[in-house]
Amino acid sequence: MKVNRIVLLACAWALFSGLATFGCGDDDSSGDGGTDTDTDTDTDTDADGGPDYEITATVTVPSDFAAVPVKIMPVFYDEYPPAGGMPLGVGDEVAPPVIGPGTPYELSTQAYALMTGDQIADGTYYMMVALYVEGGGTTTPEEGIDWVGSSPTAIVIPASGTVDVGDIELELYEGSGDAGVDGGK
Repeated sequence: MKVNRIVLLACAWALFSGLATFGCGDDDSSGDGGTDTDTDTDTDTDADGGPDYEITATVTVPSDFAAVPVKIMPVFYDEYPPAGGMPLGVGDEVAPPVIGPGTPYELSTQAYALMTGDQIADGTYYMMVALYVEGGGTTTPEEGIDWVGSSPTAIVIPASGTVDVGDIELELYEGSGDAGVDGGK
C-alpha cells in the first residue's frame, strides 16, 4: 500500500492553514489487493515496502448526531491532546464512512509521513480523527459543523500487527487549541 505522493503534497499544503486534513487515499499499486505478503524479516514493512501494521480504533458519535458524514480522516501528532496545527502524519481517508448513533465506525489505517507518503518516522504518536459532514470543511474541520476526537493511547512506531487505540468518541469541533478534544476546554 502506497499513498499517492502528489496527494500528500497537497495535504501538506492544506495543513499549513491550521488543523487540516485532506483526501489522502490508498493506491495499492502492488496489485495484491492490499494482501500482506510479508516475506522479509523486519517487523515494520511488508515485502512490497509498505507498513506491516494496522492502527485500529472504534469511532463513535453521540446519540444526538444527525449530520450526513462525507469523509473520515485520521491524523497523527506527537503529543496528547493534539495541540492543533500541522500533524506529523496522515492515515487513510474513507469517503463516505458508515457511522451514526448506534453505528460505530471500525477504523483501520497506517500512518504516513506528510511530504513523502512513506511510513511515518519511528517515534511515539497519538491519533486524532476528523469526521467531515455535509456543509462542513473540506481540508480543515469547520467549527460547529464537523466532528473530532482523539485517543490518549500512544502508538509506537515501528510497530507490527495490530495497534488498537480503543474507542474514540467524536465531539463537535470548536476550533480550540486542543483540536476540539474535551469539548474545547
